Amino acid sequence: MRIISVIQLEESQDKKTAEYFLRLLTAFWILFGSNVFGQTTVVKGWVYDEVTRAPLPLVNISFKGTTIGTASDTLGFFSLTADVWVDTVVFSSLGYVTRRYGVKQGGVQNLEVRMHPTQISLEEIEVTPDDGPIRRVMKGLAAHKGKNNPAGLERYSYRRYTKWDYRINNISDKMTQWNIFKPARGVFGYDGQVRYLPVYFSEQVVFNEFQKAPPKRKSTIEADHTIGLGMLEETEISGFTSGLDDGLNFYENTLPFLGQQFISPAHDNGWFYYNYYLLDSVKTDQGTEYKIRFTPRRKGDNTFRGEMSVLGSHFAIRNIEAQLINTEHLNFIRELKISTDYQLVGDTIPFYGSSEIAFTIDYLPIELKKNQQGVELKAVNYMHFSDVNIAPNENVVLSHRQLSYESLKAGDYNKKDSVYWQMMRPVALDSSDLDFKAGIDSVNRLPVVRLLDNVANMAMTGYYDFGRFEWGPFDETILFNEVEGTHLYVGGRTSDEWSDRFSLWGGVGYGTRNEQWLGRLGAGVLLPTMRRNLISVEYNNNMVLIGENENILYLYENKQSPSTSNLISYLFLRDELDELHQVKKLTASFDHEVRTGFSIKTSASALRYYSPEFYPFLSDGAPLDHFDASEIRVKLRRSWMEKYLDYGYRRIYLSSPKPVINMVFSGGMSNVDDERGLYGKIHTSFKHHYYLGQARLSYALEGGWIFGRVPYPLLEIPRGNESYGISRYRFNMMNNLAFFHDRYLHVFTECNLNGFWFKRLPFLNRLGLREVISAKAMLGSVENRHRGLLEFPETFSDYNNKPYVEAGVGVENVLRFFRFDAIWRLTETEEAPKFGVRASFEIKI
Repeated sequence: MRIISVIQLEESQDKKTAEYFLRLLTAFWILFGSNVFGQTTVVKGWVYDEVTRAPLPLVNISFKGTTIGTASDTLGFFSLTADVWVDTVVFSSLGYVTRRYGVKQGGVQNLEVRMHPTQISLEEIEVTPDDGPIRRVMKGLAAHKGKNNPAGLERYSYRRYTKWDYRINNISDKMTQWNIFKPARGVFGYDGQVRYLPVYFSEQVVFNEFQKAPPKRKSTIEADHTIGLGMLEETEISGFTSGLDDGLNFYENTLPFLGQQFISPAHDNGWFYYNYYLLDSVKTDQGTEYKIRFTPRRKGDNTFRGEMSVLGSHFAIRNIEAQLINTEHLNFIRELKISTDYQLVGDTIPFYGSSEIAFTIDYLPIELKKNQQGVELKAVNYMHFSDVNIAPNENVVLSHRQLSYESLKAGDYNKKDSVYWQMMRPVALDSSDLDFKAGIDSVNRLPVVRLLDNVANMAMTGYYDFGRFEWGPFDETILFNEVEGTHLYVGGRTSDEWSDRFSLWGGVGYGTRNEQWLGRLGAGVLLPTMRRNLISVEYNNNMVLIGENENILYLYENKQSPSTSNLISYLFLRDELDELHQVKKLTASFDHEVRTGFSIKTSASALRYYSPEFYPFLSDGAPLDHFDASEIRVKLRRSWMEKYLDYGYRRIYLSSPKPVINMVFSGGMSNVDDERGLYGKIHTSFKHHYYLGQARLSYALEGGWIFGRVPYPLLEIPRGNESYGISRYRFNMMNNLAFFHDRYLHVFTECNLNGFWFKRLPFLNRLGLREVISAKAMLGSVENRHRGLLEFPETFSDYNNKPYVEAGVGVENVLRFFRFDAIWRLTETEEAPKFGVRASFEIKI
């Protein structure tokens, strides 16, 4: 999908699957939203002791005048649902005054209930921070994290079983009677009193091996069985659900999940984030085991409420039950529960045992009435670790001595029979699991579900799937610019249903102003080799921005084109888009994956650049119709611990905790008015991100050097942005064609504070706003020798060896979707705005 400029659906790489479901639910809501909201009433929340502020378990909760009731859990949480008319909910518990709350019919209502004790002690006991064992236990836990943390082991291996299921909740009675569900009315299931539609089920067995020195990691996917909506069912699992990640590790200070950083209750500075209460201490064969309750000190932090058991003799965590109770500052996460057990290997060394993660994404683009209940996605993940060996006799053996990690699939990984799965499952599938799997097959056959899946898929890939053929890119169907006027385009590509190893793509476009036909045609094949090897050839006759090249694609790796000419960008332009010219390009390429995380792509291109209408080529003062160039390029790409999705011929990169580096070496020849000249180019890009507490710092560097003499469209032309939108890897306060460089360095930085300040301000703390700070800088120069081939246009700013800097402060998550930045240009350079307010549309968790 082309993701550019103004309304910028940033490819948030940490949460691609969640984004897919958000878009799926968007389509679901658009089609059926008005009918989703029935008269079901849901009341949920937490119950506390009004004096001690401690959570109250086992409080009796019921709707007045009905037999519908429940009890609060050990964390004080409750959820109560009624499909009949109710107006009051009653809370009662021995030793507390009964409370009654009025409720509105229909929708979801959240309550925070404080129960007043019937008897209060006449004397208070003052406990100082250093009193009691709780401080000693927490200090011991922090002091022993180094040796207890499984991530600190020198080497280990294990086998992991993983099970996922996804479902769409809150299917109303009215929806079940629709004709579109008539072929599969038996597919709906119940989770308590909530009706759901099953959409995805997956089981996987992975064998992982790790050693610290020299660093090596190997993940072998031994078995996988996946059924579900088209996009997920067809998704390869290389690096995505494979064992490149271990279990959720509460020994670390933060837990990365769904693009957020959650604070562990075992944080080194846990007292800053949590209150701790000692519930019990029990004598065991391994010493005293302490039961500790933890609650957030304040709202707004990504903190949990729950309980954990700590073994006093080792100060090791045995298990943790944690629940995210405050989600107002998060965009779509409505519920997150984590249950984790650690096992003691050899009775002394903690290691991952089992875990269960359940989260709910509740997505309503527009809230038509207060506390309304809409369709939501619920996902449950279960992991179990077995065959743990913390002292393997042999080193990890990879397929190449220079490898640091490797993800492999056993030859029969997707052909395991039922006997194998019965043996590998730590817990047998129950009847609800079997019904869930059976329901998915029926769901997939529903035309409306296939439609929703295709719409969500199109939002991510740019193409709508018609089976063996995919139409797109949809954002190129109609374009506007000053050169072509209205540009109409029809195109598409073959799908993996036709072939997952061969792809054919193309399209044709027409400009109404210049009355010119343009188009593209390409083909590619994935060779049947152990490693990924692609061969492709493409002819492209297109109208592109002057100086447009592939450099931005090394930062936006899933972007299909560097172009900014599309309908979305045009609607928000701050200046007319006339810096376009026609380019014909024939390219043949070979992409070879040397090993996991390292690939080499070689290509050869022949190009013809036509003179722009509004910025005509001039050579020695005389107009020039066109010039030619030919180029050979070698690109090296290096990444570590990367996750990606494979669709056979096509691949989508998701995320990597390590830097992603691209190095490109080019050599070519230009022919300008029969004057031939050789040139060479070196370009490199470096992209990375890391977390500072709950804040995320993202940065990218790119730089290069051009040798020889080239016409100015072959120079590095820094990417400007002439729209009112935010572009991460463009200079937002720079005009197009302002600079030309043969030596350059670009720096892009952005820090997302995730509401650090807003969450602490009254009233604003309920809006879910998040702060963002950005800065961009550029340093470059150009030699006069290049002017002898083509004269530079009048837009050029002669600003050699002087830095360009712009900085911005912004607010994101406005009304859940929008981001607004105030941006200043801090250096004098050109006739461009010095200050501006820019906006973008984003989907973020």
